[in-house]
Amino acid sequence: MKKKLLNGVKTLAITCRQFGDTGKGKFVDLFSEWADIIARGLGGDNCGHTSWYNGQELVTHLIPSGIRDDKNGKINLIGSGVVFNPKTAIDELLELAAKGISYDHLLIALNAKLITPADIVMDRIKEAAAGSGKIGSTGKGIGPTYADVPDRQGLIVNDLINSNFFFAKLKRHLENKARVLRNFDQELIKQILDHQSLSSGIYYNPQTIFDTEAIYEQYLIYGRELQPMITDTDDFMRQSLGKKNILLEGAQGDLLSVKHGTYPFVTSSDCTVAGLSEGVGLQKSDIDLSLGIIKGFYMSRVGCGPFPSELGRDESDKWCNGGQGNRQRELELYGQPPLNDPNEFLQGIALRQAGNEYGATTGRPRRVGWLDLPLLRYVLRFNSPDIILTKLDVLNDAEIIRICYQYEYCGPDFWLGNKRIKKGDEINEAIPYAEVLQHCRPLYSEFPGWQRSLAGCHSLEQLPPELKMILQFVVDQTGINPRIISIGADRDETIFV
Repeated sequence: MKKKLLNGVKTLAITCRQFGDTGKGKFVDLFSEWADIIARGLGGDNCGHTSWYNGQELVTHLIPSGIRDDKNGKINLIGSGVVFNPKTAIDELLELAAKGISYDHLLIALNAKLITPADIVMDRIKEAAAGSGKIGSTGKGIGPTYADVPDRQGLIVNDLINSNFFFAKLKRHLENKARVLRNFDQELIKQILDHQSLSSGIYYNPQTIFDTEAIYEQYLIYGRELQPMITDTDDFMRQSLGKKNILLEGAQGDLLSVKHGTYPFVTSSDCTVAGLSEGVGLQKSDIDLSLGIIKGFYMSRVGCGPFPSELGRDESDKWCNGGQGNRQRELELYGQPPLNDPNEFLQGIALRQAGNEYGATTGRPRRVGWLDLPLLRYVLRFNSPDIILTKLDVLNDAEIIRICYQYEYCGPDFWLGNKRIKKGDEINEAIPYAEVLQHCRPLYSEFPGWQRSLAGCHSLEQLPPELKMILQFVVDQTGINPRIISIGADRDETIFV
């Protein structure tokens, strides 16, 4: 069935149709057997991709999930649309080596944007100063690094291997950041620079904020270690198009896209397939098959922002975004509530535990809720309807499964151009503005759960009738074209429709 799916395909893209964390890593890993090149084109180390094979977990943040097949000659590529933290990259390479995973064919774009300590400080200090208006940034410097590009003060990976030019560019970059940072709490800046992720204070200078010499020397070391992998990946991809099997690995999800997501609660890159293709030097039209992932039949969100179908609503939002803990802390406070708990907040915790919905990058709990069809209809505007459904096994014990099919607007009048949205209006397709979404009450259709294990199911026909009924409802409501159903984390727990 996989052969049939890939018949005539030379370039395949795997992206997420939700808020991310839908299981892209598994499918990049799965299709890496077919691919000659596995390319990552956007985001940075703010996202974590998890894949499993024969019970071994591999979590990567910058390195593409196909790196496990490096030993088979597969090329893994970090594209020009990525913002690149060299420390993270080297730490991941050391971890791969410790696991016995080679990276002999890894390529890094020479013009990928370089994350500096100043970008990380800027990210964390602005988030701290935002108070209740915070976005929920991971504090990895992603946004400031992307912003450096139109601001014309950014650095690129290739600067690391040109010491004659690097110092002057770095000095100008750090001075520009320092001028802005002088308006913030200086003690807090020092505390941020004292963090181990920023080399425990060696980058700090009490007079100038940043020790340019220390950063310069350390980044040159990074450059020397990475230079054999640094190349013109855009040209390499263009030369490979149509000749090699290319797999494009997305990051995060369409609803977090800076262009199309629930603005302003978005990431800083365009997570759609168009942004992904541009980030590796290709065009959207170069992609032969674009597969988008949704969870079946729930969804999750990391960080702040509207989430109409969230279980526990405000209580859940406060808990997940309050910095109060992780899975262990949740277990200590709430135990292991049943998936059918009548308290929605506790039901959300149960769903989070069943789906292991804790950030691979941050460890923080993800907000969870039922599948939202208005949001899905919206993202299908600019995406292929070919869908992968993941994590269906998470709902094995659910007695009732709810699907949000529509919203009722409950807020003040809102003008969308020349159209007025008013209280009581029914909304079939989500309007991706926080001012609207935060006032949308989800309307649900309820279905009986299948309440049995999906282990041993190898075809659509073998799936429980209750599951197939829900799937057909989603198809009828949205027009999606299910191509793959995932019933577990391992490669073998995959059904090709």
